[in-house]
Amino acid sequence: MKNMLLTGFSPLRWLVLVVLMLGLAQSAQATHLLGGEMTYRYLDASGPSTAPHRYEITLTVYNSCGAAAIRPFATIGIYSQATGDKLTLSTANYATLNNGNLSVPQTSIDACTTPLVPPGCTIVGESQAYQLQRFIGIVSLPATTTGYYALWTDGNRNAGITNISNPSDYEFMTLYSTLAPPSRPNSSPVFVEKAVANLCVNDTTYLLNNATDADGDRLEYTLAQPYGEITTTPPSTFVPAPTLVPYAAAQYTAATPLGTAVGNYASINLNTGIAKYRTTAPLGSKFVVAIDVKEYRIINGQQVLIGVTRRDLQMVAVSCPSTVPPVLAIGTPPGPVVRNYTLEVGNTLTIPLVASQANGNPLALSASSVLLDGASGFNATFGGSPGTLTVGNPAGTALMASTSGPVAGTFVYTAGCNDARATPYDVTLAVKDQGCAGKTIGDVLRITVVKPTGPTSIAGPLSVCGLNTLQTYTASGGTTPGMSWTVTGGTIVGSPTANPVQVRWPATGTGTIAAQGTTQAGCPTGLVTRSVVVTPVPVLTVTGNQTICQGGSTTLTVTGSNSPYLLTGGAASVTGAG
Repeated sequence: MKNMLLTGFSPLRWLVLVVLMLGLAQSAQATHLLGGEMTYRYLDASGPSTAPHRYEITLTVYNSCGAAAIRPFATIGIYSQATGDKLTLSTANYATLNNGNLSVPQTSIDACTTPLVPPGCTIVGESQAYQLQRFIGIVSLPATTTGYYALWTDGNRNAGITNISNPSDYEFMTLYSTLAPPSRPNSSPVFVEKAVANLCVNDTTYLLNNATDADGDRLEYTLAQPYGEITTTPPSTFVPAPTLVPYAAAQYTAATPLGTAVGNYASINLNTGIAKYRTTAPLGSKFVVAIDVKEYRIINGQQVLIGVTRRDLQMVAVSCPSTVPPVLAIGTPPGPVVRNYTLEVGNTLTIPLVASQANGNPLALSASSVLLDGASGFNATFGGSPGTLTVGNPAGTALMASTSGPVAGTFVYTAGCNDARATPYDVTLAVKDQGCAGKTIGDVLRITVVKPTGPTSIAGPLSVCGLNTLQTYTASGGTTPGMSWTVTGGTIVGSPTANPVQVRWPATGTGTIAAQGTTQAGCPTGLVTRSVVVTPVPVLTVTGNQTICQGGSTTLTVTGSNSPYLLTGGAASVTGAG
């Protein structure tokens, strides 16, 4: 199925990633927050007896390198979903605490990242680096039927943000995560690309906010209004949603974060997370935007909202030179990108990809997916690489690059027998032009893995009278092309993959017969089992006068079985029960 046009996102990676004006310093942590997100995953029930359920919480924060200092710890409050009350944690829950809250030490922080400028390329304009900071902590929590909230709030956002009413550096940023109860084990979706972004003035900018979900939940993407200050520390109670950042004017809303002036727009694809923006704002204008990812799971036949993961990001208006974006195609000769695939378990899907740029600039083509999990459970490669995983992200990435001209790579995936699920596997593709003022395009392939259904019933005798008799059984129902039979207490006569199948039962007792479907690739699917009771032919005893004269009569009694019998001899056969 072919749909959508190829889209580009985050153009001009070599220009300013984020242009910020530092306001007056108010504290050691002032004016540094550019965005972030909070995710979690349920681990197990191996914690202490009073708090057995372990959750891993990951807070990702984007900081301006110009800040005087960056927090070494993240203070995170844990709340009951049932009451909204904050749990007062102890060292039984987590090792380091701050007034009953988690005090999670910094796990990692990247060096200040600056835009890469190729040799011979001149970029005019101020460039400000950013630092990506992560806090990862494992907390042990008591049993619950409703789940928990994890909440973080801190300051401050940078000064000069165009679309909020308090453009100084007083505005806070708040993130929270909804921890599903242990009865519904869950992991948050994790974003594939980073959150920093530019907006090309008077041009369309595409940003890829696609996320991967380790549980296979269905994801929906929407624009949202960012969260602002609750308090300087997690409050004593919390019920979603947090206080919203106040917009500067009525033209700014969750759906129109860039305003409603002619030429401005913002939208996001509900299913893929590809966002499209355009602004006519002056250079250096800054906008805060939020992306919500809702995850749905089918429970008892109903779509149930499991949770919402939010990404808070900031975008800055820049001037982008005219550059031809790269083009992504499939096959030889190159053809349009096919984005939706259906693959049966056990079979192999091969997708040859090629990217090119009109001026022959050097390109990098990457694929990111939970299928590219390195040496873990999935059998997938891109360009021969099984992918490389990073901490906290279930999606691995494989990269192909060229020094000039086109770059090609083939995605190959053999679906395991247990890979079938209702929601598709996403493969996020990015083509980055590494030339001067090069642009980046992106796309999402969606692979739905299906598994035929197995048999649902077996027809044939389940009570067998007499040993070593040949019985016939037939499996029905399901959609698998093949069948595999197994028996206990009996012997299959002929092929165990025939349908119907013949079985000889040599001994008395209870045996079993089972039928399981097999796919074209040999994957087992569905299993139906029946018990078979085998009894010997009974020995009948006849009592009564068996010698009589012609015309006489006698009474005979047959004993030894309750089964029907047939008495022969005389003028006619007689039947009855013993």
